[in-house]
Amino acid sequence: MKTRRLIYMCAVLFCVALNQPALSEQTVTDASNPGWDGLHVIQGPRGYVMTPMGQVHYSALGDGIPVLLLHQTPWFGVQYAKAQPLLAKQGLRTIAPDTPGFGMSDLPDHPPTAEEYADNVVAVMDQLGIKRAAIVGHHTGATLAAATAAKHPDRVSCVVLHGVPLYTADERADRLKNQLHPNIDILPDGSHIQTRWKRVDETISRKTAEPESVQWSVLSFYLAGQHEWYGHQAAFTFDMEVALKSIKAPTLVLSNTADSIHAAAARALKLRPDFAYHEFQGGNSHMMYDDPAPWAAAVGAFITSKCKT
Repeated sequence: MKTRRLIYMCAVLFCVALNQPALSEQTVTDASNPGWDGLHVIQGPRGYVMTPMGQVHYSALGDGIPVLLLHQTPWFGVQYAKAQPLLAKQGLRTIAPDTPGFGMSDLPDHPPTAEEYADNVVAVMDQLGIKRAAIVGHHTGATLAAATAAKHPDRVSCVVLHGVPLYTADERADRLKNQLHPNIDILPDGSHIQTRWKRVDETISRKTAEPESVQWSVLSFYLAGQHEWYGHQAAFTFDMEVALKSIKAPTLVLSNTADSIHAAAARALKLRPDFAYHEFQGGNSHMMYDDPAPWAAAVGAFITSKCKT
């Protein structure tokens, strides 16, 4: 299973390379263009734990308060690769698991609900010997973080929700209807890679994301394959309002003003005015990879001051 996923990642990287301009010698040696590190961008040890949804891949870095970092769809734990060292310097033990079905984790045998994913988050904690942890999530990861905090309050020391997917019933229905099962066909000329690149670069991030993070988004999409919709279905069918009302742990809501779901932050705070709030100007859903310093500063300050293990 591990070997097959790594081979597939190499194949996707090759397809991306076919669609990029040839690098000149000047470009290769240009200090402003350090090149592509691939998975080597992840620092610290990596491993697998066995869970009810199969093997879950994770990366870990640092010591101190345990912090689980849950990624958006269709990314995997690499989303936090540049933030983990910054959080580790603040005395935090960060664990970034790949949600089952994404990255290098096994595919579940059915499309899980957010609550089922939450149970699996706790299974990961059990396997790593973690009794309580801070749960940090972004977009779909925020859904899973909220679900974990609501269903397993005794296992959660505090919560950080970045880009809260708090939708109305009509919005959830619309997203389920229009955004699931994207075209993931592989075309002989490799143009499918460029099509996805343009969608991430122009539609999703609105030309504000760095090429490196756009590439990771594209790679993540193809690593998840035809089951990429599992994550979004879990988010779009989850009643976030009920979960937010039941969270007992100290909670921080984060939002980027340019995020497509920025308005949902105000809804969340109206439901829970006791939640802390921090807002980033502009930005996009790649922030913790493209601009990790302010993100890690806000998250680390909250966890070190509010979370008790």
